[in-house]
Amino acid sequence: MEASTSLKLIDEICKEKGIDEKILSFGWIRELKKNGKVCHIVDEAFDLNPAGSFLIVNDKYACFEVLENNGVNSLKHYMIFNPEGRIKNAPKIEEEVDKAIEKYGTKLVIKANDSSEGQEVYLVNGKEEAINKVEDIFSRHFLSLSICPFEVIEAEYRVICLDGEILCLYKKIAEGWKHNLSQGAKIVADVENDEKIAEVKDLALRAFKAVNARFVSVDVSKKANGEIFIMEINGSVCMNKFIENAPNGKEIAKAVYGKALDKMFA
Repeated sequence: MEASTSLKLIDEICKEKGIDEKILSFGWIRELKKNGKVCHIVDEAFDLNPAGSFLIVNDKYACFEVLENNGVNSLKHYMIFNPEGRIKNAPKIEEEVDKAIEKYGTKLVIKANDSSEGQEVYLVNGKEEAINKVEDIFSRHFLSLSICPFEVIEAEYRVICLDGEILCLYKKIAEGWKHNLSQGAKIVADVENDEKIAEVKDLALRAFKAVNARFVSVDVSKKANGEIFIMEINGSVCMNKFIENAPNGKEIAKAVYGKALDKMFA
């Protein structure tokens, strides 16, 4: 399988740093060796985050609960289990949708808890449409999903953190309601004079600390009224679209991945 832009860059950095690299599992795993130490990169997930932290940030509802428990403002989530999944006696879908509508209104966002890059994330209006979409997601064997209130987002900030240090920060602007680069959002790279930048950095670092992560990207959303909140945290630091579209994107990403590789073999 052909490697992504990010993985090709990682391969390039490994050669420069004298890291012996073996590509396994049809390109899904990179086994890295240097100075007698063995590390792995699985997809774009570096061998840095503790297992518990990685599982938390890759489950949207779990991440929300951990952030909320630590007083970090984040998008509200209401979780529904697949009645055909592992949870016995799961509440009926209609009852759960009614509860979500009571909490958040009829305009909702429904997302599979382990989805990424804006996939399996849907905007619905009203009870019937919500039920149909929940059933549709569960028909593809997802074990759980979250229902969230729809928020009008003016911009979203991507903050890449490594051991408490912000390595990369940029803004994403979208014409639609999704702010994923893979869904067509545009990059604003020069954000140091942005009026919210200090708050964005502070909130992202608080979220980073709450989930006990080492190397993640944090998405901070801003409403039209200026309120900011955590949209999600990503345990796999994928910079494909950033490399392809941002000014000096490859050089910035190379510095980020280079520092992460150095930490792995420190």
